[in-house]
Amino acid sequence: MAGLKCFAVGLIATLPLTATASTSGQTASASVHTGVSAIWILANISYAGMRAQNSQSYGWRTVAFVFGFPGTLVSLLAVPAGGERAYGIDIPRRKF
Repeated sequence: MAGLKCFAVGLIATLPLTATASTSGQTASASVHTGVSAIWILANISYAGMRAQNSQSYGWRTVAFVFGFPGTLVSLLAVPAGGERAYGIDIPRRKF
């Protein structure tokens, strides 16, 4: 009988830990999706800016295009290369 009491007390003691582990798993999953969305948004902004300024770094433009796809496809069609304007925002080139 004493063994059963110890088992019951141990089981009850682990319930809060189980609930916490379950909740933290959901939080971690949400943060992973948020991180992926943030990378996607930043890649879209970067690609639109590089296209508007007619950037010569084709490697970074390609990386931004791939990570921001399919949103960057819209930027490819909507933002003129070298137009210094993307989605209604002036993005002038730096003058050295």
